[in-house]
Amino acid sequence: MSAETASIFSSRAARVTLVMSCLFATTGVTLVFLPRWLEVERGLSGAEIGAVLSLAQLARIFTGPAIAFWADGVADRRTPFRLMAIAAIAAYAAFFLLADGFWQLLALGFLALSLVQALVPLIEAATLRATASGKMNYGVARGIGSVAFIFANVAGGFVVAQFGVGAIVIWVLAGLAAVVVSSWTALLPDPSSHQIVASSDRFKALIELLRTRRFLILIFACGLIQSGHAFYYGFSVIVWRGQGVSAETIGFLWAIGVAVEVAFLWTLGFFERRFSPETMIIAGAGGGVLRWIAMGFAPTGWALWPLQALHALSFAAAHVGVMRLLHRDTPEAQAAMAQTLYAALSGGILIGASTLLSGVLYDAVGARGYWAMALIVLAGGALALLLLNPAPRVKNATQG
Repeated sequence: MSAETASIFSSRAARVTLVMSCLFATTGVTLVFLPRWLEVERGLSGAEIGAVLSLAQLARIFTGPAIAFWADGVADRRTPFRLMAIAAIAAYAAFFLLADGFWQLLALGFLALSLVQALVPLIEAATLRATASGKMNYGVARGIGSVAFIFANVAGGFVVAQFGVGAIVIWVLAGLAAVVVSSWTALLPDPSSHQIVASSDRFKALIELLRTRRFLILIFACGLIQSGHAFYYGFSVIVWRGQGVSAETIGFLWAIGVAVEVAFLWTLGFFERRFSPETMIIAGAGGGVLRWIAMGFAPTGWALWPLQALHALSFAAAHVGVMRLLHRDTPEAQAAMAQTLYAALSGGILIGASTLLSGVLYDAVGARGYWAMALIVLAGGALALLLLNPAPRVKNATQG
């Protein structure tokens, strides 16, 4: 290995990417196969599955900012992530092995899903900091994490096909163990870890953010666009299995969606030189509307592959757009809270409500529930048009 290659893989960005990859290799199985596990292994209905999946999301509007408020007051930014990773593996072990009946699954599922969801914005923020300067940019790092997600989709599909959906229990617990080990061994101290923001200042930053019109438009618009994925995340596997699609094929279908996301992220410079973040968000909304309208017709066979490729727009383009605007337009003192509020909204209350709705729609109309998602994304895209009005930049233009 050359000295240059060694320096890349010993960098802070590479180490953060390793931890993110372990986390995404875990969520790549839970996101795809947990709804099926709840149906097959625990006998839950669509509405009950929606409730289990959505409770942590709905509560995230409270749990997310509370965790961020705590994390911002800790000198070593690695500590909150490490402690929550340990708690997450314990919570998932109890959820899989001890929970019996809907109410126990709801309670323990809330705890386990809440803890893992809280890890995502922390590792996203760490990745943005670590890639702000150096040999690895954000697109490459986030793309590597997505490759780990693809691996989990494909390999998880084969494991489920071979051993049954109960095999995800071992996968998830082993994956979370890898997150714990990597977070304790690979993460380096953050250069700014010693800078602790006082509680009063953090509270003022929160209030100021909530009074900023453009910030509210941004997080609600992108939150609606991303929450349109709720039916897909919660019930695509169940719909496809009902149509006779094999578990292996389902793994590949999910993988192709994330593969085009990776291709987009690894060529991000090309797109960012030609399109503004606002334009990417609106393009993401357009791709989402098209995707969910088509999915509502319950297509099978070859038609599923190009629809999965629209993930590059419906998720990736919109995600990159909002990440860039949050990093560009939010003062440093408010950056962590801005990330968390967006995550709490897009991955919390909005997608939680959409997931709850998806469970009811699945029971009532099956795949046509996707059409409700298309309407939600359309509303987000319409709101995103307001972002086309230029805003003053509060950060150095060279950042991010």
